[in-house]
Amino acid sequence: MAAQGTCSTSPSNVSPTSVSPPGPPPTPPPTSTAISKFPPESKASSLSPLPRSTCREDLLPLAVFYGPLDAKNPLLASCEKEIQELLGFMKRKKALATTEEQEHEFHRRCATSLFNIWTKYAPRLPAAYFNEKLLKVGDRLCEMKEYKLALLQCYGRYLQQFSINFDENKADVNQFKSVFFPKGFEDKSAAHTFHALSGRNICNYQLVCDSDMNLQNKESVARCLHILSSLRLIMQVALPQEQLCWIIFNGTIYIYTICRKLMIIGHSSKALEYLLWASICMESSVPLLSIRYLTWRATLYTAVCQCYYDCQAGIHGEAFARRALAKIDELRQLELMSSSQSQEESRGYYREATIKMAVMIFKRGVFESRRKNKSFFRPKIRVNLREAQTLPWPRTVTEQLLDEMFDSTASRFLAVLEALSDSSRRTLQTGPVATDEVEVRDVVSELFIAGKELLIMSNTSADGMLDFPKSSLLELIIRRKNVISVDAAVKFIKLAFTYEEWSLFESAAGQLIDFLQRQDDPESKKAEKDLILLIAIEPLINVKRNKGLIFPLENYKGGQVYGKKIALHDTSVKTCGYSEDIFHLAATLYSCVCGSPQNAQPDKEIVVDVIMFLWQKCKVGIQRVNVSGNDYAKFTQKISTNKWVYLLWQINEIIHCYKMEDIDVVVVAEVALRLSEILESLGNPRKKPEEQLFLAYELLEKAIGGINLNCMLTALPNGSSVVDHCYATHTHGIDGDTCKPVTPNSFIMDLHLELIQAQHRMAVVLLDQLQVLQTPTVSKNMSTKGPGKPKKPGSPDCFTELSVMNKIRKNKLSKAIYLMQKTLLMFEKDATCTSLHNFLM
Repeated sequence: MAAQGTCSTSPSNVSPTSVSPPGPPPTPPPTSTAISKFPPESKASSLSPLPRSTCREDLLPLAVFYGPLDAKNPLLASCEKEIQELLGFMKRKKALATTEEQEHEFHRRCATSLFNIWTKYAPRLPAAYFNEKLLKVGDRLCEMKEYKLALLQCYGRYLQQFSINFDENKADVNQFKSVFFPKGFEDKSAAHTFHALSGRNICNYQLVCDSDMNLQNKESVARCLHILSSLRLIMQVALPQEQLCWIIFNGTIYIYTICRKLMIIGHSSKALEYLLWASICMESSVPLLSIRYLTWRATLYTAVCQCYYDCQAGIHGEAFARRALAKIDELRQLELMSSSQSQEESRGYYREATIKMAVMIFKRGVFESRRKNKSFFRPKIRVNLREAQTLPWPRTVTEQLLDEMFDSTASRFLAVLEALSDSSRRTLQTGPVATDEVEVRDVVSELFIAGKELLIMSNTSADGMLDFPKSSLLELIIRRKNVISVDAAVKFIKLAFTYEEWSLFESAAGQLIDFLQRQDDPESKKAEKDLILLIAIEPLINVKRNKGLIFPLENYKGGQVYGKKIALHDTSVKTCGYSEDIFHLAATLYSCVCGSPQNAQPDKEIVVDVIMFLWQKCKVGIQRVNVSGNDYAKFTQKISTNKWVYLLWQINEIIHCYKMEDIDVVVVAEVALRLSEILESLGNPRKKPEEQLFLAYELLEKAIGGINLNCMLTALPNGSSVVDHCYATHTHGIDGDTCKPVTPNSFIMDLHLELIQAQHRMAVVLLDQLQVLQTPTVSKNMSTKGPGKPKKPGSPDCFTELSVMNKIRKNKLSKAIYLMQKTLLMFEKDATCTSLHNFLM
């Protein structure tokens, strides 16, 4: 648990109706199932065993028979020893389970052993001791990331003593109390029950993330909302109880963690109500009004404001920030009256919270203060922004507002970043701000002018180049430093790319890469690769070679040439030998993704967008490749054709080197299909036909695996999978019965079948090349005997018809496609064969 303790003041009662959703979220399937049909008694003080008349343990003496219930009690010591041995075994052996079969066997063995321990000792141990042991073991399992085992065998087993048919989505506070706290909150078991309820929610959330990291399935989102609803109900019960303030604090942490995940994937509207509830709970629990919790309160306030801005409700975001600022000021006045804490210690807390709220106010206020007042006409004189860049600070209205609201360079720069940031806009979605209001566009330009000036004033070293401290921007803000962190500068340069301020981007990116290359930490390497990719793609987006309104930094090297020099240092890039921008971008992306360690990979959003960009360009260029085998000699002579084929190969390698679930499955399938066609028809003169066919077969196998993974993670609004294509009968009166397809999207299904068909075609041709294709004259059924001579795995020589049939298994549709492809090949070789018809039957 995140925090646990007791406090000493009485909190205020807060009704959740003001922030409750209009309706409960959909109920996910039950997450905990019965482990034992003999749960422990709910009486914490009872020393009697559980009623199991036919069990051998009932005839054995209880723990009290051996003396006091302490560490010297032999029964308690034996139970503790077996538990520690099991946990030690799990800690040692978990890393050794590498394959799927080994992991399954490991989890089966651990679950069985833990179940046997509980079954063995539950009837003989006191209920209070046994329940406490359940929770402690559950916490240890959570530390080992064994969430499913902790949920089913520990927290779920503890909660079995209560009503298992209780639906939290349909229950109110009184029902919840009567089920889980029949003896009230003063009972010793109440804290254990809260512990188990919180642990159950944590495990459920972690299991959702393990099965669907990006929450692509709507059922995963629904389960997250169900968990949030459960947490809110627990907090609602605990809120009036002063001694349970730790439940409120922990609940806000869990709610914030889940809601941040929802906000990242674009569900800010669903997360808003729960973040509001968490903020109100922090205000309503008097023990949590302490200055030590102010930083966390400000974090919750900021998340609520960000949700409002994400939902295009900036006016509510600004209003909530002003309200939060008033609450912070109230706490400050109380602090001055009590003087219970040193002023120096509390000043940093107040400064951080106040600046966070001021930034949220500035985010909207900087634009709204400049909009035209439609009630009357008053011509405004626009400032020449090019001339203003040569004047001393403050030069514009925006810079004057920054000076009025913030007192350091770091805090002003944070305000500029937040005002320019738009969560609905990706980095590669370039273009000016989407509005017809000239005043808003002027404010954006003024923000970039201010950001550039702040960057130059604070971070220029003696040699005129950019330099940055090791501290984060928030630490610099709290210490009121007039300097900017490197991560904030990288974000600012990415925003310059998005808003097409090309001169500022190119000049600053080159200097930033100079600095980042001298750093050794993974975050710096990741930021360096992000900027290199943006420099590589810039000439393909900025085709007209615009410069933008903002002047470049001094000591400008020429970012584009610099970026190319960096990328070409890599050996994998040298092999391409292309000078065109599109091929240079592909080589750079290949180097950054395939040549980097896992902890230094470039930003996922940028990588995915660059892959999509390259594929759109490659589709046009690859059309010049004719896959007809008769034109092989003609088209292999064209250099441009070889370039586009190599580009297609690079895209395929990057896709499979990266996380495939982050990339559009249609692109994965289309790239594999196109590349396999080229390998089959044109090929590589330096490779044998068998090697090319086997490579194409493996490419299609990876694509089929990717589309299978996507179909498991995604579902249609009606809950059915996108590949479940069935027909339902609809009656229309006198027209009789008509069959209508249920699946709205049959494109993925067609693409899936096309991949399977192409793979079986490659398999048949490859088997024929290897002369191991079985003909109907040999046997009507497939042979189940493997090759007699051992062959090297992963090579075409070990490819047999038995391996193909083992992959097909009982999939009748896949088997039919394979047999049709096999028959077609045999017909092309011998059209007079009379046994082909019987072979298909």
